[in-house]
Amino acid sequence: MAYYMAINKSGKNLPIFSGWPSVDKGNQIGTINNREVFIYGDTEDGFEVYFRNSSGRIVQGFYYATDANGNDLFSSNAEAMKALSSCIDYPYGTVTISGTKYYTFKFRRNEEIYTASGSSWGTVASGMEVACRTDAMGDSHPDWKLINYVKRSSDGQWVAVTGSGYEHGFVDIGLNVGSTPSSISMYGTW
Repeated sequence: MAYYMAINKSGKNLPIFSGWPSVDKGNQIGTINNREVFIYGDTEDGFEVYFRNSSGRIVQGFYYATDANGNDLFSSNAEAMKALSSCIDYPYGTVTISGTKYYTFKFRRNEEIYTASGSSWGTVASGMEVACRTDAMGDSHPDWKLINYVKRSSDGQWVAVTGSGYEHGFVDIGLNVGSTPSSISMYGTW
């Protein structure tokens, strides 16, 4: 399944449940607050999400755009889609590298960078940026953001993140540390 980095820009808190709706919606296991970052994958029955719960752990759950009683949270589909706002709609900035436009995100703390196969590649330093073209996340590590470049702290140059035969790598977004605009490691303008 493909995973994507999203920000809840709906203005509402999103209840997250433990089960599949076609089987049993389960119990509410948490809430994604307005402007919080989370990861989602689209399924036939709803959205599988990875979010930071109130205990500070990254957990899997399901989002259905309804409350615990099955009532719709939103009055329109357009309003409901704001809950799944893409991170690339709120980048820190943009940069053009070799004629291609990339979305940039800044880091408030050092985070590990990995090759496409999961081997350590290096670190993005606090205060530096990464550049990417999509909101895609890792398949086996949904909290790792797919990136193409990292800004080197020593000279501010953009360096391609490559390895394992791929022209991209991944960076830990710091969801294990925080999910709000002021606490997550990787941030934009949300």
